[in-house]
Amino acid sequence: MSTPFPTEALKKGNPRSSGFERNGNDWYVEPPRAVTALLDVEPFSGSIHDPACGGGNIPKVAASRGYVATGSDIVDRGFGDGVQDFLADSRNYDNIVSNPPFGIATEFTLHALALVKPFGKVAILQRLAWLEGRNRHASLFSAGCLHHVWVFSNRISMPPGGQSVTAKNGSVAFAWFVFQKERSGGTRLGWLP
Repeated sequence: MSTPFPTEALKKGNPRSSGFERNGNDWYVEPPRAVTALLDVEPFSGSIHDPACGGGNIPKVAASRGYVATGSDIVDRGFGDGVQDFLADSRNYDNIVSNPPFGIATEFTLHALALVKPFGKVAILQRLAWLEGRNRHASLFSAGCLHHVWVFSNRISMPPGGQSVTAKNGSVAFAWFVFQKERSGGTRLGWLP
């Protein structure tokens, strides 16, 4: 005999495993170690720009590694070169490294690929499950420019920004998806600490 699903759970929906409410602008803070791990295995030629820089972890870590690194965001979060709606940006960049809002990550990545210079790279931090999806495959992955997928073997925690939530053990598998413009060939899979 099966136990019926509690009606209270139906009213609340699927609770977030993190226990905190979703950030309205999908601002989740990547730990500096996530950026360091990427830069340990993926070389970039030229400067790095993060168009969803939040508090600046990506540009700060990249600058500490000797890169010319800049950032902007759609909201002033106290770091960066000002407020900029990236999807309306038309400037060219050597490389884009970012943890974009999940809800628009595909559009964000396609726009980034349109803006990077020839042979520039776009590195996007997303859930590993981002690999799934027929529409995403057709619009983004089937183009053949996904160069590397770097999976975190030790999960990272990305708490919401601006809420003083302490990072704890990660409950979601994340990876860096590295695209290289004007490149063809297979995709390599690797692991990060």
